[in-house]
Amino acid sequence: MLPYPSAVTVVRVNQRLIVPDLARGLALLGIAMANIATIWIVSDIPGAYGESVGWVHPGSIADEIAAIFATMFVHVRGLPMFSTLLGFGVGLITMSLARKNYPAKKARLVLVKRYGILALFGVAHMFLIFNGDIMVTYGLCGIIMGLLIAVRTKILRIIAYCLIGFTIFMSLIGAVGAAFGADMTLPLEPTSSFTTPADYFINNALWGFVYLINAVAAIPYLLGVMLIGFIWAREGVLVDVNAHRRTLLTWAWLTVAVIVLIGIPWGLFSIGEFSESFGPVFIALNQGFGTITGPGILAMIALATQRLHNTVPAVLYPFVALGKRSMSGYIMQSILFIITVMPFGLGLGLESGVAMKLLIATGIWAVTLILATILEATNTPGPFEWAHRHLSYGKTGRLEPYTVAHA
Repeated sequence: MLPYPSAVTVVRVNQRLIVPDLARGLALLGIAMANIATIWIVSDIPGAYGESVGWVHPGSIADEIAAIFATMFVHVRGLPMFSTLLGFGVGLITMSLARKNYPAKKARLVLVKRYGILALFGVAHMFLIFNGDIMVTYGLCGIIMGLLIAVRTKILRIIAYCLIGFTIFMSLIGAVGAAFGADMTLPLEPTSSFTTPADYFINNALWGFVYLINAVAAIPYLLGVMLIGFIWAREGVLVDVNAHRRTLLTWAWLTVAVIVLIGIPWGLFSIGEFSESFGPVFIALNQGFGTITGPGILAMIALATQRLHNTVPAVLYPFVALGKRSMSGYIMQSILFIITVMPFGLGLGLESGVAMKLLIATGIWAVTLILATILEATNTPGPFEWAHRHLSYGKTGRLEPYTVAHA
C-alpha cells in the first residue's frame, strides 16, 4: 500500500507526457507578451489609447488587432496555465516519492527543500535581474502543497474551489471600485529613464522589496489553480484524456466563456470602440475570472494532442524542448528583454504600439525556443534546471529510492 492514502490514483507513466512540456513552452510566449506590455516597456504615448494592453496608435489596424488578441489570449492566460502546470508537477513528484517508498514525513521534507530552493532562485532573479519574478510565489505555493500531500483529494478540491472563488470575488470588488474611478496600479518608472545599467538595476533592486510583498500576497490568487493541477496529477487526468473528457471539456468551455465575455469587451474598450473609462472594469474582472483559463487552456491542449499518444512530431519538438527547460527559458527572457528594450541596450519598441511590442516579445521567445532546441538535440539540460535538481536531490540530480538515499 502506498504511503499517502490520499493519493488514490497513482499513475505509472512509461513515457514522458507531451502535454505539460508543450503547454509550458507555449505559456512562456504568453508570459513574454504580457510582461513586455505591462512591465518591460512602460511609456506614455501622447494621442494613443489602450495603455493597459501596451498602447494603440490611432488608425493603426495592426495595433487594434493586436490589442484584441492580447485581451483574449495573453493577459492572465499564460501565468495561470503555468501555475496549473506547477501544481501538476508537484503531484507527479509526490507520486514518485510514494513509489520510491518515502514516508510522508520524509516526502514533505523533499518537497519543501525543492520548492524552497525554487523560491530562493526567484528572490535572486527578482532583486538582481527582474523584480516582476513569479518563481518566488511558485516556490512558496510548492512548499504549501508539499505540506498537504496527505490531504484527501475531496478536501483539496474544496480548498481549490474556495480559493478560486475568493479570487473571483476580489476581482468583482475591484471591478466595482474601478467603475467608481479607483486606481490600484503601482506607479512604474518609464523605461526611457533607465539610460544606464546602474539606473535599471538599482531601481529594480529597490522595487524588489515591494514586489517581494506582492509575491507573498499572490499566493491565494494562484494556489487555487495549482491545487487543480495537483489533483489532475493524482487522478491521471492528462494521462487518460478519454476517461476525464468531461472534466477537460468543462474547463475548456469555461475558458471560452471568459475569453468571449471578458476578453473581447476589454479589447473593444482598449481600442476606443466604447468609452475607455470602462476598460478598468474588465481588467479587474479578467484578473479574477482569468485564473480559470489556466486549467482551461491546459485542457484544450490535452484534448487537441490526444491522438499523438505522447509522441512528439517535428513541428512541436522546439516547444517541448523549451517546456523541459522552462525555468532557464523564463530567466533567459529577462536577460534578453534587458538587452533588447532598455535604452542602454538596443532600446527597441519604447514608443511603439502593442503590435510591435508583441512582435518583439515573440522574437525574444523564439530565441529561447532555438536555444532550447539546440540543448535538446545534444541531450543537455537547461542550466537552471540542472542546478535546481542537484541542489534539491544531491550529486546525482535524481530522486533516489528511499532505501538507497537514506542507507
